[in-house]
Amino acid sequence: MTRPRLFLADPSLIGHSGHCFDYLAALAPAARARGFEPIYLGNRNVTPELRARHGVLPAFTHWCDARYGSAERTRRLHESDLTRELVDRSQRFAVTANDVFLINTLRHWALRGVVDWLESCAPGACPRAALVLHFTAFPNPATSDGTVEFYRQAFARIARSPARDRVRLLADSDALVEEYAALAPSLRFDLAPIPHLREAEDAPPARAFRVGTVGEARENKGFHLLPRLVSRAAEADMRGVEFHLHSFAHDPDSAFLRRALAGLRHPMVRLYPDEMPAAAYQRFLASLDLVVLPYTLDNYHAQTSGVFAEAMGAGKLVVVPRGSWMARQLDEFGGGATFNPGDAEDLARVTLGVIADHERLSAGRAERVRRWRAFHNPERLLQLVCA
Repeated sequence: MTRPRLFLADPSLIGHSGHCFDYLAALAPAARARGFEPIYLGNRNVTPELRARHGVLPAFTHWCDARYGSAERTRRLHESDLTRELVDRSQRFAVTANDVFLINTLRHWALRGVVDWLESCAPGACPRAALVLHFTAFPNPATSDGTVEFYRQAFARIARSPARDRVRLLADSDALVEEYAALAPSLRFDLAPIPHLREAEDAPPARAFRVGTVGEARENKGFHLLPRLVSRAAEADMRGVEFHLHSFAHDPDSAFLRRALAGLRHPMVRLYPDEMPAAAYQRFLASLDLVVLPYTLDNYHAQTSGVFAEAMGAGKLVVVPRGSWMARQLDEFGGGATFNPGDAEDLARVTLGVIADHERLSAGRAERVRRWRAFHNPERLLQLVCA
């Protein structure tokens, strides 16, 4: 008898930027342990390295944030192409009702395409589809940009579909679960554990205290706030402190990035301008003592951060914005401090305070890591996906 397949699918899986590959790769060993054969499906532009080394198959046209003029035209393209591409893969692999598709990183535009695909399946050959949703319907918490109506319509389509019982809906923050449930009270949304973890390692003795940022240098991730932090540390003559800042950006010539980098020219700072493959990324995160996440509240008032999750799982100290999902996790688990979002001066004040008080804040690190990993691990996510 052929083993059931777990299709680990992400239309945004192109390279190592973001957490698309890390998220899916964390699930593969646990899938095999549960008797499933994992198969990676990524974007058509997936890098040759991911194809050759990890067997990621090119399948999807549109990464999650691809826009094509109006929102309605964008939805039509995401929807129709996703349906066609899932039908194609189902036929190529002779998919059965025992197979499971875990589809990661879908935005509101593509959701109805999943339903159209499931409804097209032959009787008795419809796989299960677990959709892991990461995006808020209210990117700006103070206003609505119309995104909410796309979610409302997509959830209504799922609710009335004859394939409804083949769809599992998950979101990876409690705020998102509540938000979606308010839009679709007849549907069930489960809280998804974050599966990708980094090993907790002790810092080598007799080296500088390392403060770092991880991930793409973007405005909504607060990269422009970092020059004031560095200048305040220099003014305080904080010897024995180094700033290791991941400065990779998809648009390295943007005016925003040039201005920020101009303020980071200092002997205390080392910049890392390249995209990091998984092993290099893991080494970089492991080398840090304090991870600074100077994000704005756009999106992150409800959305999770993969960098934050990995930092918590590795026992790193963190600095995060007040009012964010990350701040609520700190209330529960400890291990850092919060700053006023968008406020460069407060970010500097809070971060320098954490540096000065890092020994006290690090107390209970092992228990904090244990508690975080008790929920956030691949096995618990697969219990929801494959049940």
